[in-house]
Amino acid sequence: MTLRAIIPTSAGVDGVAPSSGAPHGIVAHLLFVMAIGGLASACTLETPGVEHPLPDSLASTSHAGFVAGADDAPTWTDPEFTTDSLLVTFGAREGPDVDIIGRIGMAKVRGDEIFVLDDQLHTVHVLNMRTQSHQRVGRPGQGPGELAIPRGLALSEGRLLVADERRLIHEYVRADGEWSWTRDYSVPFPPLDICSTGDGIYLLAMSDDASSIIHRMEQEEVMASFGIPYRSDDAFIRYVTTEGRLACLPEIDGIAWVPARMSEVHMYGTDGALRWIARLPDYKPMGMVEDPQSRSVSMGLTAGLTEMHMLYAMAPVASNLLVQLSLYDNDAVEADAPKTIQTHAIDMVSGAALEIDFPYFGLIELHDGRMALFANDPWPRVDVFAVSEADRGR
Repeated sequence: MTLRAIIPTSAGVDGVAPSSGAPHGIVAHLLFVMAIGGLASACTLETPGVEHPLPDSLASTSHAGFVAGADDAPTWTDPEFTTDSLLVTFGAREGPDVDIIGRIGMAKVRGDEIFVLDDQLHTVHVLNMRTQSHQRVGRPGQGPGELAIPRGLALSEGRLLVADERRLIHEYVRADGEWSWTRDYSVPFPPLDICSTGDGIYLLAMSDDASSIIHRMEQEEVMASFGIPYRSDDAFIRYVTTEGRLACLPEIDGIAWVPARMSEVHMYGTDGALRWIARLPDYKPMGMVEDPQSRSVSMGLTAGLTEMHMLYAMAPVASNLLVQLSLYDNDAVEADAPKTIQTHAIDMVSGAALEIDFPYFGLIELHDGRMALFANDPWPRVDVFAVSEADRGR
């Protein structure tokens, strides 16, 4: 079977809402896109169309001097965690229903806590590794503080910020150990991800004119916009090439953009200046077919492609970005599980990339000597767990 998801280009950007930036279940992910778009799927596309891989990068074409050299391998030291360094596990594999995690869209680690954005149950799980407590912040709905299409998670000065594709950012604060909603504020574009630094919030979103894709927000106002989009006249293709993860890196005053379906990673300064473009070695892009007669787009394992990559996880580790890619072929698509997961270390300063042997998949973050990981198996088999660097080599 060749996986095809037929999407109308006339649906517009606001009418399409793919799932999270860690798309482990590709079949469910594409079916969700189709459900939002209101069309059925098909295994073949009868009308001849224009076939092309997604990564037609305006950035690498126009800014070739910023592409990092493949020969400059980044410095990487394996943290050598051991299996007996497991601290705690959360999720639905074992435990009561109250601890169910639907699907991990993205997550952050702060101290003893892991903050998990669940884009299936429309909530944020706050998991404490020390006390093994499990709180939920936000709930499904359309009202104030309620999550409809959660797409980003950020922590800033005691605040929890959750982006919602309804052009909202929900703000929660904690008092006496409990999180409570304080306000919702509007943003001008449907957010795909957010991150925060001391000087503001950075929003990943496709603007109406499809020019810049990263926007620095202060008090509900866009202060600056930057980021080089991918080339296409079609709004949906621009959308799926923009979707991905945003990382604020205050240690280098950097903003990293890791697309979900692209062969490149971009690093910008907080001032918006492009610093480097990293090309991921041996990347196999997802294919696209545009049908000019029906004005539809199919995506997936298109003709001539036997394998494709999608972003699985991304996190800053030491002086590198670790990017994990899930590789699919037809059998893996049928099984709704990747064939393999590959890890690349990208030097934050130079952009040099190197594929590495990394023993853990589903990377969330390495913070204060603890690494948090997730496993998005077919629902409800979802886990979040953490290991400790203090137990290295035991």
